[in-house]
Amino acid sequence: MNTLSKSIVQAFRGQGLRAGIFAASRKLSTRPPIACRFISKAATNAETDNKYFQLPPGTRFTAPSREWGLKMKKSFTHALQDAGLVVVELGFADPKSHFMLELIKAMGYTPDTHSSTHGALWDVTYTPSPMAGSARSHGVGEFAWHTDGSFEVRPQRYFGLHIVHPDKLGGGIFRVLPADELVAALHPQSVEALLRTELDLQVPAEFYKGRETNKGRLLDRDPTTGKYLLRFRRDILPDPPSADPAANAAVEELNSLLDSPAAKGWRFPDDVFKENVVFLMDNARFLHMRTEILDKRRLLRRVRFHGRPEEEN
Repeated sequence: MNTLSKSIVQAFRGQGLRAGIFAASRKLSTRPPIACRFISKAATNAETDNKYFQLPPGTRFTAPSREWGLKMKKSFTHALQDAGLVVVELGFADPKSHFMLELIKAMGYTPDTHSSTHGALWDVTYTPSPMAGSARSHGVGEFAWHTDGSFEVRPQRYFGLHIVHPDKLGGGIFRVLPADELVAALHPQSVEALLRTELDLQVPAEFYKGRETNKGRLLDRDPTTGKYLLRFRRDILPDPPSADPAANAAVEELNSLLDSPAAKGWRFPDDVFKENVVFLMDNARFLHMRTEILDKRRLLRRVRFHGRPEEEN
């Protein structure tokens, strides 16, 4: 267990649990109540906001040319499978993000469409005067913790971002939080409830593919590695989430954890989140979020994709 995971668990379980906070809504006499917020020196320190994510060894690469980048596909695949992350700095111009699509196909993955009207590539950028029901990725507001495609029948296991133009005014900070660390801070009964309970998940209008809701569990386990796999986006959950009080208590606890100062996660380093960098991430092993956009020229291009067939059997 790493330092952040220890601090979350200690703050959550070891400091002043307030009896009865959720007793009325949970009605679970055998389950200890939880605190609404963590109380942790590390969490309340302003430096936590700027704690940088340390890329695991063997996950950062440079592709001097398109051809060379495609030849490195095995190295990229290994990094993505082992660490859940690969970062590639491009040494060539790619204004339409074609290389990112070519690369994931060369690696044996399958790009998914974003909706019934949009293809595999999606611009994450400010759109002036957005229409009602438009994607939040076309606004400037903060994105809370989430995983991509969490409303899908089968969420895309991975996503990729090509950073065409980062926010140069200090906004749009990209942060990540490993799912394993979040789950480690949950009560075991919450983990069990999330693993077994299917919820009705609302499909946002901009990602409509023929169904307004889909059923899915927020938590699963990789049958090969045993790692926890998470899908989460708070605003697609029904209220209450379920007819099961235990599942509702688990969702409430999960939300409380993510609202706490201790769940800051890590900021992606500025020398990684820069022009003409492509990074691919395991969408089920990390939650991610971004701060408010200050530079309205900020432009990322996104692709969501599924694992190879042999990985899903």
